[in-house]
Amino acid sequence: MQVSSHGMVVAGHISTADAGAAMLRAGGNAVDAAIAAVTTSFCAEPVLTGAGGGGFMLVVPPQKNSVLYDGFARMPAGIQPPGFTPELKAAPIDFGDTIQTFHIGQASVGTPSLLAMLFEAHHRHGKLPLQEALAPGLDAARNGIRLNRLQASFIELLQPILDQTDSCKALHAPAGIWLQEGDYFRNPDLANTLEMLAIDGIDEMYRGDLAHAIVTTCTPHGFLGMDDMRANQVAIRAPLSLHVLGGALLTNPPPSSGGLLIAFSASLLDRLKACPDTASIAWPVLLTESLRAASRLRRAGLDARMHDAGIAAEMLNSPTLQDEVNHITQRLQGVMREQADEPANRHGSTTHISIVDKDGMAVSLTSSNGEGSGLVVPGSGIHLNNMLGEEDINPLGFHALPGGLTLSSMMAPSVFLNKQGRAEIVLGSGGSNRLRGAILQVLTCCLLQGQSIEQAVHAPRLHNEGDWLDIEPEFLSDAEQDQLMQLGWEIRPWQQQSVYFGGVHAIGCTAGGELQGGADPRRGGAVALA
Repeated sequence: MQVSSHGMVVAGHISTADAGAAMLRAGGNAVDAAIAAVTTSFCAEPVLTGAGGGGFMLVVPPQKNSVLYDGFARMPAGIQPPGFTPELKAAPIDFGDTIQTFHIGQASVGTPSLLAMLFEAHHRHGKLPLQEALAPGLDAARNGIRLNRLQASFIELLQPILDQTDSCKALHAPAGIWLQEGDYFRNPDLANTLEMLAIDGIDEMYRGDLAHAIVTTCTPHGFLGMDDMRANQVAIRAPLSLHVLGGALLTNPPPSSGGLLIAFSASLLDRLKACPDTASIAWPVLLTESLRAASRLRRAGLDARMHDAGIAAEMLNSPTLQDEVNHITQRLQGVMREQADEPANRHGSTTHISIVDKDGMAVSLTSSNGEGSGLVVPGSGIHLNNMLGEEDINPLGFHALPGGLTLSSMMAPSVFLNKQGRAEIVLGSGGSNRLRGAILQVLTCCLLQGQSIEQAVHAPRLHNEGDWLDIEPEFLSDAEQDQLMQLGWEIRPWQQQSVYFGGVHAIGCTAGGELQGGADPRRGGAVALA
Protein backbone atom coordinates (compact mmCIF):
# COMPACT_ATOMS: atom_id res chain seq x y z
CA MET A 1 0.00 0.00 0.00
CA GLN A 2 1.29 3.46 -0.91
CA VAL A 3 1.06 6.07 1.85
CA SER A 4 1.84 9.76 2.18
CA SER A 5 1.25 12.70 4.50
CA HIS A 6 1.95 15.39 1.87
CA GLY A 7 -0.78 14.75 -0.70
CA MET A 8 -1.99 12.00 -2.98
CA VAL A 9 -3.76 11.43 -6.29
CA VAL A 10 -5.50 8.18 -7.27
CA ALA A 11 -6.78 7.87 -10.83
CA GLY A 12 -7.46 5.53 -13.73
CA HIS A 13 -4.02 5.82 -15.36
CA ILE A 14 -0.53 6.43 -13.99
CA SER A 15 -0.07 9.48 -16.26
CA THR A 16 -3.32 10.99 -14.98
CA ALA A 17 -2.28 10.46 -11.36
CA ASP A 18 1.30 11.69 -11.96
CA ALA A 19 0.05 14.92 -13.55
CA GLY A 20 -2.02 15.72 -10.48
CA ALA A 21 0.74 14.81 -8.06
CA ALA A 22 3.22 16.99 -9.94
CA MET A 23 0.87 19.93 -9.48
CA LEU A 24 0.72 19.27 -5.72
CA ARG A 25 4.53 19.16 -5.56
CA ALA A 26 4.64 22.49 -7.43
CA GLY A 27 2.63 24.13 -4.64
CA GLY A 28 -0.84 23.71 -6.11
CA ASN A 29 -3.87 22.60 -4.17
CA ALA A 30 -6.28 19.74 -4.83
CA VAL A 31 -8.31 21.74 -7.38
CA ASP A 32 -5.17 22.66 -9.37
CA ALA A 33 -4.20 18.99 -9.27
CA ALA A 34 -7.66 17.93 -10.46
CA ILE A 35 -7.42 20.22 -13.50
CA ALA A 36 -3.97 18.89 -14.38
CA ALA A 37 -5.09 15.30 -13.91
CA VAL A 38 -8.36 15.40 -15.82
CA THR A 39 -6.95 17.29 -18.81
CA THR A 40 -4.13 14.72 -18.94
CA SER A 41 -6.75 11.95 -18.84
CA PHE A 42 -8.08 13.26 -22.17
CA CYS A 43 -5.08 11.52 -23.74
CA ALA A 44 -4.29 8.88 -21.09
CA GLU A 45 -7.90 7.60 -21.08
CA PRO A 46 -9.13 8.93 -24.43
CA VAL A 47 -12.36 6.96 -24.90
CA LEU A 48 -13.52 7.35 -21.30
CA THR A 49 -13.39 11.12 -20.98
CA GLY A 50 -12.66 14.17 -23.07
CA ALA A 51 -12.89 17.90 -23.57
CA GLY A 52 -16.26 17.42 -25.27
CA GLY A 53 -17.79 15.63 -22.29
CA GLY A 54 -19.13 16.39 -18.85
CA GLY A 55 -18.56 15.64 -15.20
CA PHE A 56 -18.91 16.50 -11.54
CA MET A 57 -16.39 17.81 -9.01
CA LEU A 58 -16.92 17.63 -5.25
CA VAL A 59 -14.63 20.02 -3.37
CA VAL A 60 -14.31 19.52 0.40
CA PRO A 61 -12.03 22.13 2.00
CA PRO A 62 -11.07 21.65 5.66
CA GLN A 63 -13.31 23.64 8.03
CA LYS A 64 -15.21 25.22 5.12
CA ASN A 65 -18.42 24.51 3.28
CA SER A 66 -18.23 21.77 0.69
CA VAL A 67 -19.46 22.42 -2.85
CA LEU A 68 -20.49 20.24 -5.79
CA TYR A 69 -19.75 21.55 -9.29
CA ASP A 70 -22.12 20.10 -11.89
CA GLY A 71 -20.58 20.29 -15.35
CA PHE A 72 -22.63 17.48 -16.86
CA ALA A 73 -24.42 17.61 -20.20
CA ARG A 74 -27.67 19.52 -20.51
CA MET A 75 -30.49 18.87 -22.95
CA PRO A 76 -30.20 21.45 -25.75
CA ALA A 77 -33.20 23.63 -26.50
CA GLY A 78 -32.18 24.10 -30.14
CA ILE A 79 -34.68 23.72 -32.97
CA GLN A 80 -33.73 21.90 -36.14
CA PRO A 81 -34.13 23.51 -39.58
CA PRO A 82 -37.36 22.59 -41.41
CA GLY A 83 -37.16 19.30 -43.28
CA PHE A 84 -34.32 17.81 -41.24
CA THR A 85 -34.71 14.85 -38.90
CA PRO A 86 -32.54 14.07 -35.86
CA GLU A 87 -29.42 12.03 -36.55
CA LEU A 88 -29.28 9.35 -33.87
CA LYS A 89 -27.43 6.45 -35.42
CA ALA A 90 -27.34 2.99 -33.85
CA ALA A 91 -23.85 1.65 -33.14
CA PRO A 92 -23.88 -2.01 -32.04
CA ILE A 93 -20.93 -2.95 -29.82
CA ASP A 94 -19.97 -6.62 -29.42
CA PHE A 95 -18.99 -7.42 -25.83
CA GLY A 96 -18.44 -11.09 -26.61
CA ASP A 97 -21.25 -12.42 -24.43
CA THR A 98 -23.76 -9.83 -25.62
CA ILE A 99 -24.25 -7.05 -28.19
CA GLN A 100 -25.33 -3.65 -26.89
CA THR A 101 -26.45 -0.79 -29.11
CA PHE A 102 -25.33 2.76 -28.38
CA HIS A 103 -26.50 5.84 -30.29
CA ILE A 104 -24.26 8.44 -31.85
CA GLY A 105 -24.34 11.27 -34.41
CA GLN A 106 -25.36 14.92 -34.35
CA ALA A 107 -28.51 14.43 -32.26
CA SER A 108 -26.57 12.51 -29.58
CA VAL A 109 -24.56 15.58 -28.48
CA GLY A 110 -25.45 17.34 -25.24
CA THR A 111 -23.75 20.50 -24.01
CA PRO A 112 -19.97 19.91 -23.59
CA SER A 113 -19.71 21.46 -20.12
CA LEU A 114 -16.66 19.77 -18.57
CA LEU A 115 -14.10 22.46 -19.40
CA ALA A 116 -16.46 25.18 -18.15
CA MET A 117 -16.63 23.33 -14.82
CA LEU A 118 -12.85 23.11 -14.54
CA PHE A 119 -12.41 26.82 -15.25
CA GLU A 120 -15.15 27.75 -12.75
CA ALA A 121 -13.68 25.60 -10.00
CA HIS A 122 -10.24 27.10 -10.60
CA HIS A 123 -11.68 30.61 -10.44
CA ARG A 124 -13.17 29.88 -7.02
CA HIS A 125 -10.53 27.61 -5.48
CA GLY A 126 -7.35 27.51 -7.57
CA LYS A 127 -4.02 28.44 -6.05
CA LEU A 128 -1.63 28.34 -9.01
CA PRO A 129 -2.16 30.27 -12.28
CA LEU A 130 -4.54 28.46 -14.60
CA GLN A 131 -1.86 28.17 -17.29
CA GLU A 132 0.24 26.07 -14.87
CA ALA A 133 -2.70 23.82 -13.99
CA LEU A 134 -3.43 23.20 -17.68
CA ALA A 135 0.21 22.66 -18.65
CA PRO A 136 0.34 18.86 -18.03
CA GLY A 137 -2.76 18.27 -20.12
CA LEU A 138 -1.45 20.48 -22.88
CA ASP A 139 1.88 18.60 -22.85
CA ALA A 140 0.11 15.23 -22.91
CA ALA A 141 -1.95 16.24 -25.93
CA ARG A 142 1.05 17.60 -27.83
CA ASN A 143 3.59 14.87 -27.07
CA GLY A 144 1.28 11.94 -26.49
CA ILE A 145 0.82 9.26 -23.86
CA ARG A 146 1.57 5.60 -24.42
CA LEU A 147 -1.61 3.49 -24.37
CA ASN A 148 -1.75 0.69 -21.84
CA ARG A 149 -3.54 -2.58 -22.54
CA LEU A 150 -6.85 -1.48 -21.00
CA GLN A 151 -7.12 1.79 -22.92
CA ALA A 152 -6.09 0.09 -26.16
CA SER A 153 -8.81 -2.51 -25.58
CA PHE A 154 -11.41 0.26 -25.26
CA ILE A 155 -10.35 1.68 -28.62
CA GLU A 156 -10.67 -1.78 -30.18
CA LEU A 157 -14.08 -2.31 -28.56
CA LEU A 158 -15.49 1.02 -29.75
CA GLN A 159 -14.17 0.94 -33.34
CA PRO A 160 -17.73 0.96 -34.76
CA ILE A 161 -18.15 4.40 -33.17
CA LEU A 162 -14.65 5.77 -33.62
CA ASP A 163 -14.58 5.17 -37.39
CA GLN A 164 -17.85 7.05 -38.07
CA THR A 165 -16.03 10.11 -39.43
CA ASP A 166 -12.59 10.63 -40.95
CA SER A 167 -11.60 13.14 -38.26
CA CYS A 168 -12.55 10.82 -35.40
CA LYS A 169 -10.82 7.84 -36.98
CA ALA A 170 -7.70 9.93 -37.58
CA LEU A 171 -7.37 10.48 -33.82
CA HIS A 172 -7.61 6.79 -32.97
CA ALA A 173 -6.15 5.25 -36.13
CA PRO A 174 -3.40 7.51 -37.51
CA ALA A 175 -2.39 6.49 -41.03
CA GLY A 176 -5.41 4.18 -41.05
CA ILE A 177 -4.05 1.77 -38.43
CA TRP A 178 -5.89 1.52 -35.10
CA LEU A 179 -3.76 2.42 -32.09
CA GLN A 180 -2.74 -0.54 -29.95
CA GLU A 181 -1.03 -1.14 -26.63
CA GLY A 182 2.30 0.67 -26.53
CA ASP A 183 1.34 3.24 -29.20
CA TYR A 184 1.18 6.93 -28.35
CA PHE A 185 -2.16 8.68 -28.37
CA ARG A 186 -1.58 12.27 -29.51
CA ASN A 187 -4.00 15.13 -30.05
CA PRO A 188 -2.03 18.23 -31.12
CA ASP A 189 -5.20 20.10 -32.10
CA LEU A 190 -6.45 19.72 -28.53
CA ALA A 191 -3.13 21.04 -27.25
CA ASN A 192 -3.64 24.17 -29.34
CA THR A 193 -7.21 24.48 -28.08
CA LEU A 194 -6.20 24.23 -24.41
CA GLU A 195 -3.40 26.74 -24.98
CA MET A 196 -5.84 29.13 -26.65
CA LEU A 197 -8.38 28.80 -23.81
CA ALA A 198 -5.67 29.36 -21.19
CA ILE A 199 -4.81 32.67 -22.87
CA ASP A 200 -8.17 33.91 -24.20
CA GLY A 201 -10.45 32.46 -21.52
CA ILE A 202 -13.22 29.87 -21.47
CA ASP A 203 -15.75 32.20 -23.15
CA GLU A 204 -14.11 31.38 -26.48
CA MET A 205 -15.46 27.84 -26.19
CA TYR A 206 -19.00 28.89 -25.32
CA ARG A 207 -19.45 32.25 -27.03
CA GLY A 208 -16.67 32.66 -29.60
CA ASP A 209 -15.52 31.05 -32.82
CA LEU A 210 -14.96 27.68 -31.15
CA ALA A 211 -18.58 27.71 -29.92
CA HIS A 212 -19.77 28.33 -33.47
CA ALA A 213 -17.59 25.48 -34.74
CA ILE A 214 -19.08 23.12 -32.12
CA VAL A 215 -22.62 24.08 -33.12
CA THR A 216 -21.81 23.73 -36.82
CA THR A 217 -20.49 20.22 -36.17
CA CYS A 218 -23.93 19.34 -34.75
CA THR A 219 -25.88 20.94 -37.60
CA PRO A 220 -28.32 20.32 -39.30
CA HIS A 221 -29.35 17.00 -37.73
CA GLY A 222 -28.61 17.85 -34.10
CA PHE A 223 -30.15 20.01 -31.40
CA LEU A 224 -27.19 21.96 -30.00
CA GLY A 225 -27.41 25.69 -30.79
CA MET A 226 -25.62 28.90 -29.84
CA ASP A 227 -28.22 29.68 -27.18
CA ASP A 228 -27.31 26.38 -25.50
CA MET A 229 -23.61 27.23 -25.65
CA ARG A 230 -24.15 30.74 -24.27
CA ALA A 231 -26.29 29.48 -21.38
CA ASN A 232 -24.77 28.82 -17.96
CA GLN A 233 -22.81 25.58 -18.24
CA VAL A 234 -22.11 24.94 -14.56
CA ALA A 235 -24.52 24.47 -11.66
CA ILE A 236 -23.07 24.97 -8.20
CA ARG A 237 -24.86 22.88 -5.60
CA ALA A 238 -24.60 21.89 -1.96
CA PRO A 239 -23.66 18.20 -1.92
CA LEU A 240 -26.17 15.67 -0.69
CA SER A 241 -25.20 15.10 2.96
CA LEU A 242 -26.37 12.15 5.01
CA HIS A 243 -25.40 10.77 8.42
CA VAL A 244 -24.81 7.09 7.76
CA LEU A 245 -22.32 4.28 8.52
CA GLY A 246 -20.99 6.13 11.56
CA GLY A 247 -20.16 9.42 9.85
CA ALA A 248 -21.42 11.73 7.12
CA LEU A 249 -21.54 10.88 3.42
CA LEU A 250 -21.21 13.78 0.96
CA THR A 251 -22.15 12.90 -2.59
CA ASN A 252 -23.70 14.10 -5.84
CA PRO A 253 -27.22 15.49 -5.25
CA PRO A 254 -30.26 15.45 -7.55
CA PRO A 255 -30.98 15.94 -10.36
CA SER A 256 -28.34 13.22 -10.73
CA SER A 257 -29.48 9.90 -9.37
CA GLY A 258 -26.31 8.03 -8.47
CA GLY A 259 -25.56 9.83 -5.21
CA LEU A 260 -29.17 9.61 -4.02
CA LEU A 261 -29.32 5.87 -4.78
CA ILE A 262 -26.05 5.27 -2.89
CA ALA A 263 -27.38 7.27 0.07
CA PHE A 264 -30.66 5.34 -0.07
CA SER A 265 -28.96 1.93 -0.10
CA ALA A 266 -26.51 2.95 2.64
CA SER A 267 -29.37 4.17 4.83
CA LEU A 268 -31.22 0.90 4.33
CA LEU A 269 -28.11 -1.07 5.20
CA ASP A 270 -27.69 0.95 8.40
CA ARG A 271 -31.30 0.28 9.42
CA LEU A 272 -31.18 -3.39 8.50
CA LYS A 273 -28.04 -3.87 10.61
CA ALA A 274 -29.87 -2.27 13.55
CA CYS A 275 -33.18 -4.10 13.08
CA PRO A 276 -33.70 -7.11 15.41
CA ASP A 277 -35.35 -9.10 12.60
CA THR A 278 -32.42 -8.71 10.21
CA ALA A 279 -29.33 -7.89 12.31
CA SER A 280 -28.13 -11.50 12.25
CA ILE A 281 -28.34 -11.79 8.45
CA ALA A 282 -24.94 -11.87 6.72
CA TRP A 283 -23.94 -8.43 5.42
CA PRO A 284 -23.54 -9.53 1.77
CA VAL A 285 -27.20 -10.58 1.79
CA LEU A 286 -28.30 -7.28 3.33
CA LEU A 287 -26.07 -5.38 0.91
CA THR A 288 -27.58 -7.20 -2.06
CA GLU A 289 -31.12 -6.49 -0.90
CA SER A 290 -30.27 -2.81 -0.27
CA LEU A 291 -28.88 -2.43 -3.78
CA ARG A 292 -31.91 -4.21 -5.17
CA ALA A 293 -34.22 -1.78 -3.36
CA ALA A 294 -32.49 1.10 -5.19
CA SER A 295 -33.07 -0.65 -8.53
CA ARG A 296 -36.71 -1.10 -7.57
CA LEU A 297 -36.96 2.66 -6.96
CA ARG A 298 -35.85 3.32 -10.53
CA ARG A 299 -38.31 0.76 -11.84
CA ALA A 300 -41.07 2.52 -9.86
CA GLY A 301 -40.43 5.83 -11.63
CA LEU A 302 -37.76 7.66 -9.63
CA ASP A 303 -35.96 8.77 -12.82
CA ALA A 304 -38.99 10.79 -13.90
CA ARG A 305 -38.88 12.72 -10.62
CA MET A 306 -35.17 13.54 -10.29
CA HIS A 307 -35.79 17.23 -11.08
CA ASP A 308 -38.57 17.50 -8.46
CA ALA A 309 -37.77 19.83 -5.58
CA GLY A 310 -37.30 17.89 -2.35
CA ILE A 311 -36.92 14.48 -3.99
CA ALA A 312 -33.84 13.61 -1.87
CA ALA A 313 -35.58 14.51 1.39
CA GLU A 314 -38.59 12.45 0.37
CA MET A 315 -36.56 9.36 -0.53
CA LEU A 316 -34.38 9.55 2.59
CA ASN A 317 -37.01 10.37 5.20
CA SER A 318 -37.70 7.91 7.99
CA PRO A 319 -41.13 6.63 6.83
CA THR A 320 -39.89 5.89 3.29
CA LEU A 321 -36.82 4.07 4.56
CA GLN A 322 -38.83 2.12 7.14
CA ASP A 323 -41.26 1.02 4.43
CA GLU A 324 -38.30 -0.36 2.47
CA VAL A 325 -36.90 -2.09 5.57
CA ASN A 326 -40.29 -3.73 6.05
CA HIS A 327 -40.33 -4.71 2.39
CA ILE A 328 -36.90 -6.34 2.61
CA THR A 329 -37.85 -8.06 5.87
CA GLN A 330 -40.86 -9.59 4.13
CA ARG A 331 -38.64 -10.78 1.28
CA LEU A 332 -36.24 -12.35 3.76
CA GLN A 333 -39.23 -14.16 5.28
CA GLY A 334 -40.27 -15.41 1.84
CA VAL A 335 -43.44 -13.34 1.64
CA MET A 336 -42.86 -11.56 -1.68
CA ARG A 337 -40.77 -11.46 -4.83
CA GLU A 338 -40.65 -9.05 -7.75
CA GLN A 339 -38.18 -7.86 -10.38
CA ALA A 340 -36.08 -4.71 -10.19
CA ASP A 341 -34.80 -4.09 -13.72
CA GLU A 342 -33.16 -0.87 -14.87
CA PRO A 343 -31.32 0.38 -17.99
CA ALA A 344 -27.88 -1.15 -18.47
CA ASN A 345 -24.61 0.06 -19.98
CA ARG A 346 -21.94 -2.62 -20.10
CA HIS A 347 -19.15 -0.24 -21.07
CA GLY A 348 -19.51 2.55 -18.53
CA SER A 349 -17.36 5.16 -20.30
CA THR A 350 -16.46 7.00 -17.14
CA THR A 351 -13.32 7.64 -15.12
CA HIS A 352 -12.64 8.99 -11.65
CA ILE A 353 -9.92 10.95 -9.82
CA SER A 354 -9.54 11.28 -6.03
CA ILE A 355 -7.18 13.88 -4.55
CA VAL A 356 -6.16 15.09 -1.09
CA ASP A 357 -3.59 17.88 -0.71
CA LYS A 358 -1.22 18.63 2.17
CA ASP A 359 -3.71 21.01 3.78
CA GLY A 360 -6.47 18.40 3.84
CA MET A 361 -8.55 19.71 0.92
CA ALA A 362 -10.26 16.79 -0.80
CA VAL A 363 -11.47 16.68 -4.40
CA SER A 364 -13.51 13.86 -5.89
CA LEU A 365 -14.02 14.23 -9.66
CA THR A 366 -15.84 11.93 -12.08
CA SER A 367 -16.00 12.65 -15.81
CA SER A 368 -17.23 11.02 -18.98
CA ASN A 369 -17.56 11.44 -22.73
CA GLY A 370 -20.12 8.67 -23.04
CA GLU A 371 -18.83 6.50 -25.86
CA GLY A 372 -18.33 9.66 -27.93
CA SER A 373 -20.59 10.80 -30.76
CA GLY A 374 -18.09 10.03 -33.51
CA LEU A 375 -17.89 13.80 -34.24
CA VAL A 376 -14.66 15.76 -33.79
CA VAL A 377 -14.89 19.54 -34.07
CA PRO A 378 -12.58 20.49 -36.98
CA GLY A 379 -9.23 21.88 -35.91
CA SER A 380 -10.01 21.61 -32.18
CA GLY A 381 -9.26 18.00 -31.23
CA ILE A 382 -12.57 17.95 -29.29
CA HIS A 383 -14.48 14.68 -29.67
CA LEU A 384 -18.06 15.57 -28.71
CA ASN A 385 -20.07 13.46 -26.27
CA ASN A 386 -23.04 11.22 -27.08
CA MET A 387 -24.90 11.79 -23.80
CA LEU A 388 -28.24 12.26 -25.58
CA GLY A 389 -27.81 8.80 -27.10
CA GLU A 390 -27.11 6.98 -23.82
CA GLU A 391 -30.13 4.88 -22.86
CA ASP A 392 -29.15 4.58 -19.20
CA ILE A 393 -29.06 8.37 -18.67
CA ASN A 394 -32.13 8.99 -20.81
CA PRO A 395 -34.52 6.52 -19.13
CA LEU A 396 -37.58 8.58 -20.13
CA GLY A 397 -36.63 8.25 -23.80
CA PHE A 398 -34.23 10.03 -26.14
CA HIS A 399 -34.73 13.83 -26.29
CA ALA A 400 -37.61 13.63 -23.78
CA LEU A 401 -36.05 16.03 -21.24
CA PRO A 402 -37.02 19.71 -21.58
CA GLY A 403 -34.32 21.96 -23.03
CA GLY A 404 -31.85 23.39 -20.55
CA LEU A 405 -32.22 20.69 -17.88
CA THR A 406 -29.24 18.63 -16.73
CA LEU A 407 -29.32 14.97 -17.68
CA SER A 408 -29.50 12.69 -14.66
CA SER A 409 -26.24 10.82 -14.21
CA MET A 410 -25.14 7.85 -12.14
CA MET A 411 -21.79 9.54 -11.53
CA ALA A 412 -21.33 10.03 -7.80
CA PRO A 413 -18.06 11.60 -6.65
CA SER A 414 -18.19 11.19 -2.89
CA VAL A 415 -16.37 11.98 0.36
CA PHE A 416 -17.05 10.29 3.70
CA LEU A 417 -16.44 12.46 6.77
CA ASN A 418 -15.63 11.08 10.20
CA LYS A 419 -17.38 12.21 13.38
CA GLN A 420 -14.98 15.16 13.63
CA GLY A 421 -16.00 16.36 10.17
CA ARG A 422 -12.69 15.53 8.47
CA ALA A 423 -12.42 13.64 5.20
CA GLU A 424 -11.89 9.95 5.96
CA ILE A 425 -12.55 8.38 2.54
CA VAL A 426 -12.44 10.15 -0.83
CA LEU A 427 -13.81 8.00 -3.63
CA GLY A 428 -15.78 7.59 -6.81
CA SER A 429 -16.03 5.14 -9.68
CA GLY A 430 -16.63 4.56 -13.34
CA GLY A 431 -19.04 1.88 -14.47
CA SER A 432 -22.45 3.29 -15.41
CA ASN A 433 -25.18 1.74 -13.23
CA ARG A 434 -22.58 -0.54 -11.57
CA LEU A 435 -20.66 2.37 -10.09
CA ARG A 436 -23.08 3.08 -7.23
CA GLY A 437 -22.81 -0.53 -6.02
CA ALA A 438 -19.02 -0.40 -6.34
CA ILE A 439 -18.83 2.78 -4.25
CA LEU A 440 -21.17 1.42 -1.57
CA GLN A 441 -19.26 -1.86 -1.37
CA VAL A 442 -15.94 -0.07 -0.83
CA LEU A 443 -17.52 2.07 1.89
CA THR A 444 -19.02 -0.93 3.66
CA CYS A 445 -15.80 -2.95 3.41
CA CYS A 446 -13.93 -0.10 5.12
CA LEU A 447 -16.54 1.06 7.62
CA LEU A 448 -18.33 -2.18 8.51
CA GLN A 449 -15.68 -4.82 7.80
CA GLY A 450 -12.63 -2.86 9.01
CA GLN A 451 -10.64 -3.32 5.81
CA SER A 452 -7.96 -0.90 4.66
CA ILE A 453 -8.79 1.27 1.66
CA GLU A 454 -6.57 -0.89 -0.55
CA GLN A 455 -8.21 -4.11 0.66
CA ALA A 456 -11.68 -2.62 0.15
CA VAL A 457 -10.96 -1.49 -3.42
CA HIS A 458 -9.41 -4.85 -4.35
CA ALA A 459 -12.12 -6.92 -2.67
CA PRO A 460 -14.49 -8.96 -4.88
CA ARG A 461 -17.81 -7.34 -5.82
CA LEU A 462 -21.32 -8.15 -6.89
CA HIS A 463 -23.86 -6.41 -9.12
CA ASN A 464 -27.60 -6.94 -9.45
CA GLU A 465 -29.47 -6.88 -12.78
CA GLY A 466 -33.14 -7.76 -12.34
CA ASP A 467 -33.17 -11.18 -10.63
CA TRP A 468 -29.62 -11.91 -11.81
CA LEU A 469 -26.70 -11.42 -9.44
CA ASP A 470 -23.24 -11.16 -10.98
CA ILE A 471 -20.51 -12.03 -8.48
CA GLU A 472 -16.75 -11.95 -8.68
CA PRO A 473 -14.82 -14.95 -7.29
CA GLU A 474 -14.84 -15.46 -3.51
CA PHE A 475 -17.47 -12.83 -2.78
CA LEU A 476 -20.08 -15.14 -1.25
CA SER A 477 -19.82 -18.11 1.06
CA ASP A 478 -21.82 -21.21 0.18
CA ALA A 479 -24.34 -20.40 2.91
CA GLU A 480 -24.78 -16.81 1.68
CA GLN A 481 -25.20 -17.98 -1.89
CA ASP A 482 -27.83 -20.51 -0.81
CA GLN A 483 -29.75 -17.84 1.09
CA LEU A 484 -29.73 -15.47 -1.90
CA MET A 485 -30.92 -18.23 -4.19
CA GLN A 486 -33.78 -18.92 -1.79
CA LEU A 487 -34.71 -15.23 -2.15
CA GLY A 488 -35.09 -15.71 -5.89
CA TRP A 489 -31.66 -14.54 -7.04
CA GLU A 490 -30.06 -16.34 -9.97
CA ILE A 491 -26.32 -16.35 -9.42
CA ARG A 492 -23.94 -15.68 -12.32
CA PRO A 493 -20.40 -16.39 -11.09
CA TRP A 494 -17.53 -14.68 -12.90
CA GLN A 495 -14.18 -16.42 -13.28
CA GLN A 496 -12.12 -13.32 -12.53
CA GLN A 497 -12.45 -9.68 -11.53
CA SER A 498 -13.61 -7.46 -14.38
CA VAL A 499 -13.85 -3.88 -15.57
CA TYR A 500 -17.60 -4.54 -15.66
CA PHE A 501 -17.77 -4.16 -11.86
CA GLY A 502 -16.69 -0.51 -11.81
CA GLY A 503 -13.40 1.18 -11.10
CA VAL A 504 -13.17 2.74 -7.64
CA HIS A 505 -10.20 5.05 -7.08
CA ALA A 506 -10.07 6.06 -3.44
CA ILE A 507 -7.98 7.66 -0.72
CA GLY A 508 -8.26 6.78 2.96
CA CYS A 509 -7.24 9.40 5.52
CA THR A 510 -6.19 8.17 8.96
CA ALA A 511 -6.69 10.08 12.21
CA GLY A 512 -2.96 10.75 12.25
CA GLY A 513 -3.02 12.44 8.85
CA GLU A 514 -1.60 9.57 6.82
CA LEU A 515 -3.06 9.12 3.33
CA GLN A 516 -3.52 5.61 1.95
CA GLY A 517 -4.27 4.94 -1.69
CA GLY A 518 -6.66 2.39 -3.17
CA ALA A 519 -6.43 2.17 -6.97
CA ASP A 520 -8.77 -0.22 -8.74
CA PRO A 521 -6.91 -2.73 -10.95
CA ARG A 522 -10.18 -3.39 -12.82
CA ARG A 523 -9.78 -0.01 -14.55
CA GLY A 524 -6.03 0.50 -14.58
CA GLY A 525 -5.91 2.44 -11.31
CA ALA A 526 -2.72 4.13 -10.14
CA VAL A 527 -1.53 6.04 -7.07
CA ALA A 528 0.84 9.02 -7.19
CA LEU A 529 2.34 10.78 -4.18
CA ALA A 530 3.00 14.50 -3.81
